[in-house]
Amino acid sequence: MTEESDLPRIAADLRSAIESVLAPLRETAVTTGRLVAHLGARLDRLSLDLARDLGAVTRDAQALAEAARGQASTLRHATPRAARLAAAGAQVLARHRLLRLQAALRGDAGLSDDDHRDLARRVVAHAANLRGGIAKLGQLASCRPDLVGPVWATELAALQDDVPPVDAAPIRARIEAELGRTIDEVFAELDDTALAAASLAQVHAATLRDGTRVVVKVQVPGIEDVIEADIAALRALAGTLGEVAGLDLPMLADELARALAVELDYTAEAAALRAFAAAGASVVVPWPIAEASSGRVLTMTRIDGERLTDALEKMTPDERDRALGALVSETAAQVLVRGHVHADPHPGNYLVTPAGELALLDFGCTLELPREERAAYARLVLAIASRDQAAAARELAALGFGADDPDALVAVAASLVGAMAPGAAVSEIDWQAAFAEQVARAKELAGLAIPRSFVLLGRVLATVAGLLAKYRPRIQLHPILLQHLAKAIA
Repeated sequence: MTEESDLPRIAADLRSAIESVLAPLRETAVTTGRLVAHLGARLDRLSLDLARDLGAVTRDAQALAEAARGQASTLRHATPRAARLAAAGAQVLARHRLLRLQAALRGDAGLSDDDHRDLARRVVAHAANLRGGIAKLGQLASCRPDLVGPVWATELAALQDDVPPVDAAPIRARIEAELGRTIDEVFAELDDTALAAASLAQVHAATLRDGTRVVVKVQVPGIEDVIEADIAALRALAGTLGEVAGLDLPMLADELARALAVELDYTAEAAALRAFAAAGASVVVPWPIAEASSGRVLTMTRIDGERLTDALEKMTPDERDRALGALVSETAAQVLVRGHVHADPHPGNYLVTPAGELALLDFGCTLELPREERAAYARLVLAIASRDQAAAARELAALGFGADDPDALVAVAASLVGAMAPGAAVSEIDWQAAFAEQVARAKELAGLAIPRSFVLLGRVLATVAGLLAKYRPRIQLHPILLQHLAKAIA
């Protein structure tokens, strides 16, 4: 635990880390100042903007150092990781300001897609190295192109897979400590090579002593302390910097803490698996093995299969149509009928079994929709399909959506679900163009309010829409959804 006497060292570490990225920025400022002098008075404003930018970065650096001294209780668990986070953030900030300057010199109003791609790749590299909550935050952002933009979402998606596994020895030690038994007492065999590795956990194939083939999901040893440090560091930065570039850092830290607390609770994940299976899912899901599980180790029956996207590439058009139709139907049943929604749309969580069945993995993030909310979504779709604008506005308000112009909100919602109308063929819709257009329209709505549940639900729907956009199955959504809509409002 960090003591009060360590705070001067912490502050020095933070100042040193941030100074390492301020130095090249200052050099850029000097060089650009010389360039401006030669280009003439028309760039005087640009020179002034650069000076302001440099001053802002310097003030941010000083504020971060002061935070180390003044927020002892918050940073107590965040150091030395806080210094690494501050250094990474300062490097990205410096690069952003340099790219913005270069864009202004070119006469561009803002950053280009290539500039954003450059920044996103730097963030991915830092997040993959830091792992923990920072990597998880990047993963969550990659599923929200409506919030971060398509370029950032595409680049951040690399964090879904590009995480190096932890060595087998600490993984085995954690399993034994959690279960209170040796590996040999629980398993006939445990593969030391991870099947999958993520920022918070990794999965190993195993066989129980009775011969049952299983997979063991193990939290990365020490990840709890890393998460605590990340949250503490984010809160310290939030207290120092407040809102940055439209990003509500205090809200972000709180939301990340809430989401990670749920995802790190494997007892809750096991309960979600049992509830999902009991609700009558039409897909294959793992079954938790209680006697070989704990709050940080989850042993489940193993499901063999191929990643959905890989399987779709090999299917005939008819097979692909059936597979994607089944996915749409299952998603609609989760949202409208059963209310147990698998809310982590990572592509690796969807499998196709050798028997051709759809399987779902990883229930660390789920969404529970109460009956009335499910019915409201169903009534909304039906109201839009029948062009009853007043009814659609009522259902949007009941669900928690809002805008200063309710009619405009209804128009956006109507365009987003237009593919569900009778006779609309999925293969004939330009999903990417439609999605981009409607997201842009939604962002223009003044006073826009979105219910928290739709943040997760939107990730699920966007993933399904993305698969439909890529593979263009020859199906119609209306007849698939109609049976689920009827059950939701019955």
